[in-house]
Amino acid sequence: MSILFVGDSFTHGRYPPALNYNAGPGNAPGGALVHDLLCPSLPCTGAEAQPRILPTPANTPGATTLGKLAFLQANPSAQYTEVGPFGGVAGIFLQLTREVGLDYDVSLVAVSSATLTGYANNSGNEKGDLSLITNPKFTDVVLQEQSFAPLPPTIDVNGTLVPTRGNPAGFKSSVTALIADIDAADRAAGRPLARIILAQTQALASYGYTSNNPSLPLFGISTPVQKGGNPAYAPYVGDRDPIDAMTSGLHAAYDTVASSYNAAYPANSHVAVSPDGDAWATAIRDRFAQRDPFLPDQAAPVDLWDGDPLLACCETPIGYHPSKYGAYLDALTLLGRITGKSPLLAVAEYDPRNRNYAGSASHALGISPTTALALAAAAAETLVADSFGPPTH
Repeated sequence: MSILFVGDSFTHGRYPPALNYNAGPGNAPGGALVHDLLCPSLPCTGAEAQPRILPTPANTPGATTLGKLAFLQANPSAQYTEVGPFGGVAGIFLQLTREVGLDYDVSLVAVSSATLTGYANNSGNEKGDLSLITNPKFTDVVLQEQSFAPLPPTIDVNGTLVPTRGNPAGFKSSVTALIADIDAADRAAGRPLARIILAQTQALASYGYTSNNPSLPLFGISTPVQKGGNPAYAPYVGDRDPIDAMTSGLHAAYDTVASSYNAAYPANSHVAVSPDGDAWATAIRDRFAQRDPFLPDQAAPVDLWDGDPLLACCETPIGYHPSKYGAYLDALTLLGRITGKSPLLAVAEYDPRNRNYAGSASHALGISPTTALALAAAAAETLVADSFGPPTH
C-alpha cells in the first residue's frame, strides 16, 4: 500500500521529537522512511528549510504589551528551527503499521500554514505541489485542512454571535477540486481510484481559554491581543465547554463534506473521515488528558497540545499545535481508520518486556507504555463510537 499525507504543520509535527521522526527525503529508497516530497534530496531547500527564528520586536507583534521579549530573553534557548525532511504524524503512522504487521510506503506533502485551497489552486506557498498530490501511485490520500477553516463562520457563545475565521464553503470546494484532480490522474494512468481520508483536526486550547499562568504565557500572532482584539482568534472563550464545542463543530464539518461528496459523486473516490480530533476529546473526557493546559495545577497527566512557550516563539501560541502525545494519538486514530487494525493491537508492541519495544514509536518519542496504552484506548473508543465508516474503494 502506498499512502500520501497532505496537510500543514499539524501533519508534519511542527516540533521535535515528532517533526523529523522516521523522515527521509523524497528520493529515499523503499519504504523504510517517510518520503518527504518537498525535500527531494538532502539537504532540503525551499519550503522545507525554514530559517531559525530569533525573536525581535518586528517578528513578535505585541511583544511590549505582553512582555514576550522579556520572557524569551530570560530563556536564551528560545530559538526554533523547522528544517526537513519531516515525518510527524506520517512518520508515526509508518511505525505503527509495521508494529501491526503491515507494509506501507508513506509519503508526505506538508507546508506550515498550508490550506487545501492553496493545494487545490496550486498557489501561494503550496504552488507546485499539486502534481505531487495527484501522482497515481498512491492507493490512499489523507487530506488535513487548516485547523479552523472548516468551522462555521460564526458561532453562538452565550447568546452572542462570534466570528471564527471559518470557511466551510472553501473547505468543501477544495476537497472536491483535489479529489477531481486525483481521480483524473488515476483514471488517466489506468489505476484504481485512491481512497480519500479526511483527517479531522483537534480543538485548539488557545481558541477557548486565556492564560494567567506566567509559566505558560499565551504568546503568538494567533491571539486576539495581537490582532487588535479580534475575537475570531479565540472565538470559544466564555463557552461552557470550549473544547467539546469546537470538536463538535469540526466533527460536523468533516462528516458533512465527506457524506455530501459521497452522495454527489458515487462513481468517484470514496471519502472517509478519521476522527482524530474526537479522539482528543475522548482522552480529555476520560480525564487522562488536560482540558485547559494553561492551568498551573493539573490532575490529568498528559498535555496533548504543545506546552512549551519557547517553541511557540513569534507565530502561533501554545495550546495550538499537537505535542508528541497529540501527534501520537492522531496517528493511532488514523491507523485504526485506514487499516482496520485496532490501535490497541499496536500497543502490545509497547510493553517493555516485548523484544520489539525499543523500536516502537512510543519508545522513540519518549512516551511511556502506560501513556501509550491510554492513548490507544482513547483512539479505539472513538473509532467504535464513530458513525462514519472506514474508507472503501
